[in-house]
Amino acid sequence: MRLFYTLTTAIATLTQLAMAEDEPLPPKLTLLYRMSADLADGIPIDNIPGGKSRTIIPIIGGTFKGPRLSGKILNIGADWLLTDSGGKTRPDTRYVLQTDDGEIIYIQTEGLPPKTNAPNVPNMLRGKFETNRNGTVGWLNDVAAIATLRVKDPKTVLIDMWQAEPAEWSMEKL
Repeated sequence: MRLFYTLTTAIATLTQLAMAEDEPLPPKLTLLYRMSADLADGIPIDNIPGGKSRTIIPIIGGTFKGPRLSGKILNIGADWLLTDSGGKTRPDTRYVLQTDDGEIIYIQTEGLPPKTNAPNVPNMLRGKFETNRNGTVGWLNDVAAIATLRVKDPKTVLIDMWQAEPAEWSMEKL
């Protein structure tokens, strides 16, 4: 009888685990930083293949601040903004950050267009970091990052960059 109870309990636990694995597990988002980026006048390239246009917008400075890192944006980089024939934009950036303790971070983002052309609708971005693996922010190399980009004015954009991580999983969720 004791063996039957043990087997039944084990099967029930395994069934609950299997069911839990089938449940969607949303990521946990942690703020990396809020950025205010200063922009220069864009350089338009119209009528590129596919009926689109590209505007090269120099990123000339700014600041970022978050719980684990803060610093300034160096005057190295740009947004190679792609605009489709319907007017929707796709940011495509490469630029350089310098933390308050001197670490250099290369960042590349790729944006998705807003679902509407209405004003003040943010773009979603995917971010990728490269920095010294042995530096104080070397952990950024392994971060899955997403962000929102909002236009504050013609010369400034605001970016909230988030780290996406697996949510905490525990037996208590069964």
